[in-house]
Amino acid sequence: MTNPYLWVIGGGQLQIPLINEANLLGLKTVVSDQNEDCIARKYCDNFAHIDIFDIQEHLNYLKQTPLNIVGVLAAGIDAPETMAAMNELLGLKGVSFDVALICKHKELFRQKLKELEYDVPEFVLLHKGESDKIEQIVKPLPFPVIVKPTCNSASRDMKIFERYSDELKAFILQNLQKYPCVLVEQMWQGEEQTVECLIDINGKFHNGFITDRKFTFKDGYPVETGLVHPTELELEKQHMLFALAKQIACDFGIDVGAVKLDTIVTRDGPRIIELTVRHSGGFDCQYLVPKSTGKNILKAAILTAIQEEFDPQLLQPQYKRFGQTASPWPEPGIIQSIVGIEQAKQISGIEEIFMRYETGETVEPYINCARRTGFIIATGTTREKANQSIQDALNTIKIETV
Repeated sequence: MTNPYLWVIGGGQLQIPLINEANLLGLKTVVSDQNEDCIARKYCDNFAHIDIFDIQEHLNYLKQTPLNIVGVLAAGIDAPETMAAMNELLGLKGVSFDVALICKHKELFRQKLKELEYDVPEFVLLHKGESDKIEQIVKPLPFPVIVKPTCNSASRDMKIFERYSDELKAFILQNLQKYPCVLVEQMWQGEEQTVECLIDINGKFHNGFITDRKFTFKDGYPVETGLVHPTELELEKQHMLFALAKQIACDFGIDVGAVKLDTIVTRDGPRIIELTVRHSGGFDCQYLVPKSTGKNILKAAILTAIQEEFDPQLLQPQYKRFGQTASPWPEPGIIQSIVGIEQAKQISGIEEIFMRYETGETVEPYINCARRTGFIIATGTTREKANQSIQDALNTIKIETV
């Protein structure tokens, strides 16, 4: 029998822990990515030079390859519809392509939630050719509102507006030049979280974890500044969020695979912002949660992807530490020098530091989450110690720009 392979969609830093975990399970890996020089290429056994969103090329590759592909997984990469289509071709249990597509497109997801009678923010959709109707369509909404493309991630091309203005109209028009459809919705107020759960191959729902997401909204742009794990929410609200995840999985007919929510706890209770059927990015399930609690979400996810049962203990805490992530925020400009990385790695409590920029590259203004220059991951026996390690690292790393 030929060696079993796990197909890993995406070749970035977040896929490396997935590859390593697959290897520990005796699996070889195929990585697909549009970037031929992606970092994960040197860790995998086979590389497929395919855009992660090109579903047909992935299916063509599967039809032609002699490799024994026993599972497909999207973790830390926003391509669950590619995973779903590949699973269907291979005859593997997983989320359906239709559900993956609904979750991918914000307007379809909002409409589905309304059909199922979930609380949703008031929203409107604007399409190309409606430039003369923007004011009459948008102005009746309760403000503040947030403008979003319907099929993008990492807060790209999103912005919050406190009132209707010429600036809001111009921002919508700018987005309509890039996208066929733009969503404008009421901006809910409250603290935000990631809620990640997993449904095993037998259809049993397992609570995974809840991580708090911290944001800045400078100049109206929502930019995530870091994560805090475990959540600081009281137990009652945690139970409510896990129950919400379980209910929406049932209502959407998700019976195998990841259930990851972006949620917000408002004064009226927990609400769903987004649902996706792939595992989290942001170094959450890959580094922060395992380092803080010992939970092995990736192993459970891989076993599910290859149609095997997993031990529920993989999703139970093995120890209790407190974790945080943060990013350096140098002034936008061309990077002249980066110093202090190796020294920062030696600080007690610092688990990992990943830089996304090098000397000579340009730091653009921070108007979305994708423009963060790097990630620092720290843990401690208390929240205060984890936070102190983060602050010490930020003070040690010096990035000079001009």
